[in-house]
Amino acid sequence: MRTDAVSLTTSEFIKRNYNRIKNSIDHVVIEIKRYGAGFKNLNNDIKTAAGYGIRDSKKKYSKDKPWEKAKIRQVKKDVIKFVPFSFFILIPGAEILLPPFLVVFPEAVPSQFLSN
Repeated sequence: MRTDAVSLTTSEFIKRNYNRIKNSIDHVVIEIKRYGAGFKNLNNDIKTAAGYGIRDSKKKYSKDKPWEKAKIRQVKKDVIKFVPFSFFILIPGAEILLPPFLVVFPEAVPSQFLSN
């Protein structure tokens, strides 16, 4: 029970809710690291797929290896999936709409942003 108005100050609030605030900040930091890793993986995949395309365009009679074809196909799908997903990253407050979007379109998240 609060008996005085002084207990509503910021320092008192932080003391009372330290663990909750710390867990929230830790969660935000983990999510930012996941997004950073996802962007890094997407960048590496695009560079790899572009390298396959440039190398194969220089060779007149070469054929893609099956795993190269699969990689290029996966990167193309991820780039297409990234367009609507970037809406939630770029617009502040749009992440509130992400859960309903994922209910309607469960495969909409690029593979680089998924975790185990």
